[in-house]
Amino acid sequence: MADQSEAGGFLHPTLPSPPASTIASSSVAPSILPSPRDHPLKPGSSKESNFIEYVERKLLEISGRYERRFNVGLREHSGRSEQTVPSNGYENFGELAVDLENVIDVIWVSGTPSLQTPYLLNVALAVTTYLPSFTFTPRQTIQLLQKLDISFSSLLHGHNVETGEALPGFDGGRGKLTTTEKVRVRGLVERTRVAVIVAAGKLGSADGESRVTETDEALTTDDDMMEGLEDDASHGRWEMEVARVYERTLVDLGAALDSSNNNGYG
Repeated sequence: MADQSEAGGFLHPTLPSPPASTIASSSVAPSILPSPRDHPLKPGSSKESNFIEYVERKLLEISGRYERRFNVGLREHSGRSEQTVPSNGYENFGELAVDLENVIDVIWVSGTPSLQTPYLLNVALAVTTYLPSFTFTPRQTIQLLQKLDISFSSLLHGHNVETGEALPGFDGGRGKLTTTEKVRVRGLVERTRVAVIVAAGKLGSADGESRVTETDEALTTDDDMMEGLEDDASHGRWEMEVARVYERTLVDLGAALDSSNNNGYG
């Protein structure tokens, strides 16, 4: 593996977002996650500080842009004049999912389990919080949740579950999720599965109607499966994907939390 201590080393607070990973489906491996650093970030180092500042700033920006979507059409008074409040809020969940995926990539590249677990939990919570406010977009939602699923499952095992590559920070039994973290992950996994089922169930119903923009169309019509979403074959395909949300993580957590001797995950 190439040395990534400089590239992706978090030397600057304004580091660029990594390139989007290859779109993955349940039948496609291995590049859903980027390659992590060779070694975890040193606690208290400037690189760790820059990483924390960057990720927290990005999550705050995403939260702010999500909130601004509700300000569309509001007007403010300036002296005697009145003008529309500008808004660059998210028009659809696909836009938001792209930004969250970029944050996941940066978190993963850090190669630091003590940072990866809490920040991935923050991203997972954001997905569950934001998802109900948008019309359900299957491809973008499933792609984002697959990336989270692979991330959590890999952290539970200490290696990338798609490639088998050992993860940095797990030598000597370090890096493993605590029981508290496992319980938090399972709670979010279960909540997210319910949220996705509810959102998918509203697709096309009166309750699920919302604005469909040109961006929505661009995000969906470029995928052959999305073109046939309303026909039985395509709809069945996404129903199956929805049922498999967080499938890997759920199975791994069951082994980690429910086995009497708790072997295999520490």
